[in-house]
Amino acid sequence: MKVLHLCTADIRGGAAKGAYALHRALLSLGVESRMLVGRKYGSDETVQQAAGAAARLSERLRRGIDGLPLYRYALTGDSFWSVGWLARGIERTVRRMAPDIVHVQWTGGGFLSVEDIARIPVPVVWTLRDMWSFTGGCHYAAGCSRYVAACGCCPQLRSRRPNDLSHAMAERKRSGWARPNLSVVPISNWLAARARASTAMQGARIDVIHNGVDTRCFRPADPAAARRRFGLPADRPLLAFSALNPLRDPRKGFAHLREALGRLPLDARPDLVVIGQDAPASPPDMPVLTHYLGHVEGEEGLASAYSAVDAMAAPSLEEAFGKVHAEAMACGTPVLAYDAGGPAEIVRHRETGYLARPQDIDDLSAGIGWCLSAVAQGPALAEAARARAVREFDTGVIARRYLDHYRASLENSR
Repeated sequence: MKVLHLCTADIRGGAAKGAYALHRALLSLGVESRMLVGRKYGSDETVQQAAGAAARLSERLRRGIDGLPLYRYALTGDSFWSVGWLARGIERTVRRMAPDIVHVQWTGGGFLSVEDIARIPVPVVWTLRDMWSFTGGCHYAAGCSRYVAACGCCPQLRSRRPNDLSHAMAERKRSGWARPNLSVVPISNWLAARARASTAMQGARIDVIHNGVDTRCFRPADPAAARRRFGLPADRPLLAFSALNPLRDPRKGFAHLREALGRLPLDARPDLVVIGQDAPASPPDMPVLTHYLGHVEGEEGLASAYSAVDAMAAPSLEEAFGKVHAEAMACGTPVLAYDAGGPAEIVRHRETGYLARPQDIDDLSAGIGWCLSAVAQGPALAEAARARAVREFDTGVIARRYLDHYRASLENSR
């Protein structure tokens, strides 16, 4: 079987890393898998750049041009936006590479237009990693449900016009996705429910397959050695917070975590370890001692950082899956999250971590105390977290599920 993955990048960004990990797992199963990306950062010969040697410049230009229609609006910043109007003509490349099936991964930032995806001439499996495929352009709706009725009057655009950019793009998606050989694979039941409710995905075949984690790389390491590696105190309880732009992205819930830490008794407060952020020039006022690890390079480095802490706090307000949650659990690190979205499908309450009531700061604070207390009592919580990650989210397990899905999609297309 020949599979071609389409993705904005290969190894930078959570979606790209997830796509690349699946690609490598499929190769290990004997599948003839290739990737076609906008920007290639690695050296894997099975990954090809769509624009060749000029990709660095051309992809930057494409992203800028794709975003030009947004200059008419004053975005709120609640979510990343991709318009998806600038055609690339990807169907010509697909015909030349002649795959049996095309696996669309993440195409944000102007990599592909709506029409590019609609014109792919072979059966398509599309992994939904966020909400962009069925909204007017936002990657997360931030509580808005206008995508159910083809958008318009978009709050993130601060628009009061029913026929605004969001409506026009939602209509293009509704038309483009009306094809019999499209199979949609959201990474969580939470995301699947929203796709099914949308105008754009009416009639699409939708099956859930979770994200995968390389549990051979993300595995428990010696906590003392990991703390020495990052210069963290050996004798303090440590709680981690990890994300891209962790302090600046309100969706990740840092403000909630800061308030929850402040509600703990003084003698029960852990140190906080922020992964993915250098110490700001003007750091926020924190109720606990905070250590900033900056950008941690590579999966081995991340696994070591997860192993250095007692628990991971990841109280995202809106999350399609929660790769950090699964990675930390694979390292034997229990996870604290809100009981909502994708994280609620990863964490098992009081079994592999703690699921706080959504938006409930007091319960979030109680969850921090519960996790740290459970870790201090022995390894049971850590072992259960690791076991669930290996059983449910290992990349090999997920790759086999996709292989079954490809076979079913090809059979349906016939």
